[in-house]
Amino acid sequence: MMCNFRCIIHVKLIKELVKMVVFSILFVLIAMLNIFFPAMGWHMRYGWMVKGDSEPSEAYLMMSRISSVIVLIIFFLFFLPSMFG
Repeated sequence: MMCNFRCIIHVKLIKELVKMVVFSILFVLIAMLNIFFPAMGWHMRYGWMVKGDSEPSEAYLMMSRISSVIVLIIFFLFFLPSMFG
């Protein structure tokens, strides 16, 4: 069976939708990791630069959590509906 122009457009739209869904899932997972394990992000960004036992401050951990929650709220309120709406 030969695929016509409409079928080709449909396949391209499905591929784009899959990309957006994968991006959304990864974005939410990374934000959730940062909410529950903010020290992991600190160790990946700054921890390797210092020698010895260095830990992030409580202020850094709290601000990291708060900013991740705000970013997730913005994502769910604005970006996600425009992707699938």
